[in-house]
Amino acid sequence: MAGYLWQAAEACRRALVAPNDVVIKIEVEDDLSVATMEGAILACEQLKHSEHHNVISEDSQVWWQAVDAWIRGPAPEKAKLRLVTTSDLKPNSVLASCYRPTGLAPWDSLLEKMNERAVEEPNKQLANKGVYVRWNNLKNARRELLTRIEIAGAQSRLAASNDLLEEALMERGVTPVIVSQVRQAVVGAFMSRLMESLDSGGFEVTVKEMNSDLMEAYARNAEPGVYEFPELDYTDEEIQSLQVNHHQHLIPQLAAIDRDQPSTIARALNNWFEARARRQQFMDGAPHEVQDLKRHDRGLEEYCQTLHEEHLPISGPENAKEVGRDIHATCMKYQPKLGRTEPPLPFTQGSYHEMSNALVLKWNPSYGEEE
Repeated sequence: MAGYLWQAAEACRRALVAPNDVVIKIEVEDDLSVATMEGAILACEQLKHSEHHNVISEDSQVWWQAVDAWIRGPAPEKAKLRLVTTSDLKPNSVLASCYRPTGLAPWDSLLEKMNERAVEEPNKQLANKGVYVRWNNLKNARRELLTRIEIAGAQSRLAASNDLLEEALMERGVTPVIVSQVRQAVVGAFMSRLMESLDSGGFEVTVKEMNSDLMEAYARNAEPGVYEFPELDYTDEEIQSLQVNHHQHLIPQLAAIDRDQPSTIARALNNWFEARARRQQFMDGAPHEVQDLKRHDRGLEEYCQTLHEEHLPISGPENAKEVGRDIHATCMKYQPKLGRTEPPLPFTQGSYHEMSNALVLKWNPSYGEEE
């Protein structure tokens, strides 16, 4: 299980440090692969995790399994082949001589050693799976395959993944004060995307999509009302567009009832921002906390709906505006329980703004309708 989780954590980290115009994949071309937006495969990677401090050489099962995966895999000739492993290269092994930056690279010696092993078939498990046979069938292409491979050994294990993810986030501009919360939100967004694709035969996500998730995670945890985002590969126009999308209905809904004065909007945005951070904590919490929040939201929606029904029928646009102002003012004073506690009023107000922004409810009954 640690190996599977490490694979996901490494893919998530890669999406934080890779260029904006690439796609990160899990279990498509390889354990992990990187491709262009147009589909050209840039790298195919075998990820090997171990809880123990192992070393690998030309005799190791891990090495032979990785080579065999590339023999059977779809990687084009120009794609990088990378073995990413928590194990280190065994000192003084031929494998270390070839893949450590020593300048020796005795490829003929490595080729000879592997050819000998393929004839001897010392590992019965590899032999039964046809690994040695496939190596022998590769014939003249063996050396070319070996020279395409890179080995990233002695990588941090799963237990250190959180630290690596937070380092990557801080390099993107996330401050240490909130980096832990942002990491949890980004990893949660990544895992949600991953879970949604489990039946599809592989998972892929663009770095740009993950950058958008990062901005959302940052927005939840940044100082309320301060709209500054980490350094990302986005233009100013794209960042502004994403900011607008965060409250694309909130401000227009207030404007529809003539509640778009700067002080009112500033207070609404602050409450909305603070509520989002607290609401996310509930959604990431225990099952009873998730249910408490859902019951709280249902109560808000039902209360607002009851107020609407009291004003029916609506006689026209001006009446609809008056009704919206009255309903908004009344809802802003409503403060139901959240589980066994009474949340602060700004939390309830921010939750209402969240629901109005998502068009779960409308202050003005005519909002969004064609005049």
